[in-house]
Amino acid sequence: MQKLAKDSIGRRTRFRRVARGKRLFFTERDLAILQLLHRYRYLRATQLASLLQPQSQNRFIERLGDLYHEAGLINRPTAQWRRFDARYQPIVYELSSKGLALLYSQGEPPPRAVTFSVGAKVSPAPQFEHAMMIVDALVEAELETRKAPGQRFVPVDEILERLPARSADRGAPRHPLAAPVTIRPNPHMPSATKPMATHLIPDALYGIEHLIDGEKRYRFYALECEFKNPHRRSTTRLSSTALKRAAYEAFIAERGFRKAWGIPNLEVRVIKRGDCAH
Repeated sequence: MQKLAKDSIGRRTRFRRVARGKRLFFTERDLAILQLLHRYRYLRATQLASLLQPQSQNRFIERLGDLYHEAGLINRPTAQWRRFDARYQPIVYELSSKGLALLYSQGEPPPRAVTFSVGAKVSPAPQFEHAMMIVDALVEAELETRKAPGQRFVPVDEILERLPARSADRGAPRHPLAAPVTIRPNPHMPSATKPMATHLIPDALYGIEHLIDGEKRYRFYALECEFKNPHRRSTTRLSSTALKRAAYEAFIAERGFRKAWGIPNLEVRVIKRGDCAH
């Protein structure tokens, strides 16, 4: 009989899958968990609980453990264990290939909130810590809309479904949100002496639907999460916060969001490390 891997107080280790042979029956709540992980790619156990509002927090956390250890429907990304305080942080989950297959067998998966979701053919996931900054900001935005009467969070897939037809651009990155923009000489980029054609790719794009006097109105937001980007570089070939600021100012002034993303307005939301609560 295989000896179970346990921690210092007799619990199953959180660092690798250890099954006890427990029999599980798949439930609607389990399906909701898989749907949320498809929507966001990565979610902390605490975020799953906040989004699903279980009656018992402890039993919900135990169920996540069963879906990981026993059913193999969800994974715990190994990148999270690099943190020095990983043992004291809420566990981050993602869909396993088995969980993804089961989700698709249940019908059309829900719209994604991130372009790097599991199953996406383009837009590979950014660095894990950066990806979690994006997820934290989006989950916070969705939870805030749930508290406000007449508001609804609009995920990126709903926006992408309405994208206007675009002609092929051989110079464009293979990213669904890549938008062309021309940056002209400006105070943010003193090294730029002539117009520069480039592509702007936000870390995320989402909207908030407001129901006012029976009429739906929308505000849209481009999210930029500054993880390690320097303020300015000596060349415009490398990313910097100054280059992004100049690109967004030009993009908004030209109303490029209408042609690129088919939306009527745009605000830029910049998140720095430590801005979002976990």
